Amino acid sequence: MKSTGDTPQNGGPKRPKRSLISIVVTIVVLALLLFTDKGRDLLGNWLQQGETSQTESTRQTEQGTEDAGRTDSTSSSPEPAQNGRVGAKVERTVDGDTFIAQLADGSRERVRMLLIDTPETKKEGTPVQPFGTEASDYTKKLLTGRDVELEFDEEQRDQYDRMLAYVYLDGESVNEKLLEQGLARVVVYKPNDKYVKEFRELQAEAKSEKIGVWSIEGYADNRGFHPEAAK
Repeated sequence: MKSTGDTPQNGGPKRPKRSLISIVVTIVVLALLLFTDKGRDLLGNWLQQGETSQTESTRQTEQGTEDAGRTDSTSSSPEPAQNGRVGAKVERTVDGDTFIAQLADGSRERVRMLLIDTPETKKEGTPVQPFGTEASDYTKKLLTGRDVELEFDEEQRDQYDRMLAYVYLDGESVNEKLLEQGLARVVVYKPNDKYVKEFRELQAEAKSEKIGVWSIEGYADNRGFHPEAAK
């Protein structure tokens, strides 16, 4: 007579399905993770590592997008020529004392003229100030598309990573031209004060002639511009 042992072929008890075993194992692992101190610590470390990786990935993506959209380059400082100046071509102006230029090495920089300040035209939350439009138009007409030379002082960049320079067009100082026209005031951020004496003399002349920003009593002084004086 043939054996009648408990085998699947004989209709006896069947082995547990693999899916049932997986469920049981999963339940045991979750129980260990949730209801033991070591398990909770391990789970917390996994979650923290996942959040850190995601945050770092997001940061790198945002940084890549920001770098791709940057207008100015901060890769390195340009090498000055023998006269201590750097050649550049003005692409467009931002306002009276700031413009975008392409340097000889192909980098693009946001350049802020040293030792002068023109009235605001594009500062967020600040209305256009008197003579701001005139200063902006003057610089735009004078520099757009032109080749200029940039001269640096002790510090080449400000806290906004703008390149700081004395600007020359056909050998003449653009910074001085704005002061002579009464479209700018002298502002000093040490240690960049190479030409402060000469600039203050030009400012004094424009002030004595009451032209531009000096035509309005109390509008411009060493603290800034005061639009309320024009009302």
